[in-house]
Amino acid sequence: MRARVDSALTLDAREVPPKVVERLCRTLSFPNPAYLDRLRLGLHPGAELETVCFVEQRGDELRVPRGAIHVLRRAGAQEGLIVACDDARVLPEAQLEPMRELPLRAYQDAAVDKLAKVTQGTVVIPCGGGKTRVGMGAIARLRTPTLILVHTLDLAEQWLGELRDKLGVEAGLIGDGEEQLAPVTVAVIQALVRWEPAKLDTFLRGFGLLILDEAHHVAASTFHSVVDRCPARYRLGLTATPEREDGLTALLDLFLGAPLVVVTHEELVAAGVLTVPEIRSVETDFTYPYTGAEDYAPMLAAVASDRARNRLIVEAVTREARAGHICLVLSGRIDHCERLAEGIAAAGVSAAVLTGEVKRERRKVLLDEARAGRLSVLVATSLADEGLDLPRLSRVFLAYPGRARGRTVQRLGRLMRPHVDKQDAALFDFVDRKVPILRRHHLERRKLYAEVLGVPASKLGARKAAGGAHA
Repeated sequence: MRARVDSALTLDAREVPPKVVERLCRTLSFPNPAYLDRLRLGLHPGAELETVCFVEQRGDELRVPRGAIHVLRRAGAQEGLIVACDDARVLPEAQLEPMRELPLRAYQDAAVDKLAKVTQGTVVIPCGGGKTRVGMGAIARLRTPTLILVHTLDLAEQWLGELRDKLGVEAGLIGDGEEQLAPVTVAVIQALVRWEPAKLDTFLRGFGLLILDEAHHVAASTFHSVVDRCPARYRLGLTATPEREDGLTALLDLFLGAPLVVVTHEELVAAGVLTVPEIRSVETDFTYPYTGAEDYAPMLAAVASDRARNRLIVEAVTREARAGHICLVLSGRIDHCERLAEGIAAAGVSAAVLTGEVKRERRKVLLDEARAGRLSVLVATSLADEGLDLPRLSRVFLAYPGRARGRTVQRLGRLMRPHVDKQDAALFDFVDRKVPILRRHHLERRKLYAEVLGVPASKLGARKAAGGAHA
């Protein structure tokens, strides 16, 4: 069998035995998270399919993701067939100008070396371990036109700044109404998916290296629909949290390639790259008559509006801010963020809300103020869960219930970056122990903290009782 390798693997369907197609379909099919979500909510599946399959037939062509080459070879070998590849990937002749020398740690250099040899793969490094530097190291080493895909404007701004400061590269930007193209371009994925297919395909053919930041998002159709159209010779995924709770973790390998390097928090702490924060559990008196799944959303609304609970959070944040700490307060609701920020500001501490509703220019100003130590408190939604570059940060407050593995690890990782002005770091986890489901969520978070920090859950620090009646 012959396979053309460009943005995907394409075969002549007439040359592929039915048993090979059957094996491919079986191996490249996964439970559909949307279907399962509807079942969990007691809803009819509607038009949702039970599984999603990444084998596509277009006329006489059979198409599978580029990272499925090993799956294809195994399926063929069982029928006594060898897969021969015709390389049609893009590597533009024009090279980038030489860049500034960029020092890399050993694991970062190893990732770049391996990418140069095998051409695609993911790099798994905890927050603060230097994923962006790996990407820049790849750009400097390969010197081919590069497209960097991100999912927020804040991440785009960070990449633009790092490329300028570390490599001396003025990159282009696609997003927020801008279409500035350059040999190195940072693109917000939501902008690209709105392009006409012909325009998008022409654009994607101009790059020899594709970098996907926060690569675990590739499982979402918005992301893999673009990655699957890009024929760049090199593909690099960067992530701190590759495991997906929806069962689609395998899609990282299928669309971006197998892990090149995996580095743990424990290794980085031992090497002095990351610091170990303290975990402080703060009990609330919040109660709610939770009886089943239908009560969950109303319960979260009650959490966000509970006066005594919010007062407890505001008091803890203002106390730490007055002690000189840069604080990040996290909630899952914009109205909750605004309510907390108002309370903190009313107590005389500078605080600002950081959500998707805040304009790009304003968000940049707020982050710059916090990085410089002139803004004590940021109150943010999940916008701050990924890619927030704030090394001065020494206090994180989890003001809203949750248990998502990726988010929990990301939030803890925010605190682990060392900084000369940071003497210690602590995460404040507000625990609603009087509501059984929220107590269970807290216990799951503690297990994750212990796993990330490499210590038993019992050693994470004593709970701190706190008053406040339900209001």
